[in-house]
Amino acid sequence: MTDTTVRAKPDTRSAILDATETVIVRDGARRTTIDAVVAESGFSKGGVLYHFPSKTALLKALVQRLVDDFEADLDRASAEAEAHSEPVEHRVFAVLCETNERKKRIAGALLGVTAEEPELLDPARALKARIEARLFSTASDPALARIVMLAIDGMSYREMLGFDPLSPGDREAVCDRLLTLTEDIYS
Repeated sequence: MTDTTVRAKPDTRSAILDATETVIVRDGARRTTIDAVVAESGFSKGGVLYHFPSKTALLKALVQRLVDDFEADLDRASAEAEAHSEPVEHRVFAVLCETNERKKRIAGALLGVTAEEPELLDPARALKARIEARLFSTASDPALARIVMLAIDGMSYREMLGFDPLSPGDREAVCDRLLTLTEDIYS
């Protein structure tokens, strides 16, 4: 019975976070409440509060899940690069350049609340710092690596904020060119 309970908790937490994603994308971060998550998830309020005792705890867990998903993407890219005897950094930049609509919608919805609670982004900031430290320290041209990073960040932020995002074809062309630059930096 203990094994079942232990397995059920991650599933319950995950289901609650899935419901939180739905609410935050649909209603925005400021309108995301424990009650809205309860209604969306189908769990009792006590059940949700057991796993996440506050809205802040819920949002922190959501950010951490996004960071964990991104780290898993980076780990897969690194493993693929090593399996093909390619520079890992090139694959890392490719992951950074990818667009994931779900993650983009969640991140965009979280922007409003992070102005009031900037510490929610601490796990994302820490991951970004680790990625950049590695990419810049191994680059033959660290300034060019920073330029590529800034260009990728700029595209992502434009999309997140809805500032005239690039068409899929234009975005792909820009990413292809940026990734070509990384081949020159990490050969």
